[in-house]
Amino acid sequence: MSIDSDSATPRSQPNYAGAIYGTIISMTVVATASKDDELGSVAIAIWAAVTCIVFWLVHVYADIVAAGYSTPREAVRHAQGAFRNQWPIVQGGMIPAVVMLLAPIGLLNDENASYFAVGAGILTLFATGLFIGSKDNRSWGRRIMIGAVNALFGLLILALKIFVH
Repeated sequence: MSIDSDSATPRSQPNYAGAIYGTIISMTVVATASKDDELGSVAIAIWAAVTCIVFWLVHVYADIVAAGYSTPREAVRHAQGAFRNQWPIVQGGMIPAVVMLLAPIGLLNDENASYFAVGAGILTLFATGLFIGSKDNRSWGRRIMIGAVNALFGLLILALKIFVH
């Protein structure tokens, strides 16, 4: 996270890394928790969401501690920016979590919802790669490559869901 030179608050730039991180966390929780037959889709969605919120808070805390402010006022000002800057961790994580809620409304069964949630995460990772490529005015080939590499991490989670458990 970058800091403005004239203040102690983080600059507001899109945190694509946080969105990628949150999406992967949520997908991993969905993939592993869905193997527990006693957990329904609502419980899995809650676990995924809560896990992302905890990781968000940890990142905010780490930003504050790492900045090493000498006064509480400086730390509070930095914390306000850190809460905003790290919020994409939660935003990215909510996509797979919300997709899990397709099961209780009757659109999918629990198992299919978990596959759709991981699939939504893969699409989110790919789209995030496209956004990253476009912010630097990269060619479409480069944007697609970045998206594909992002999606590859999601595909690894899908492979673990299918083959390891």
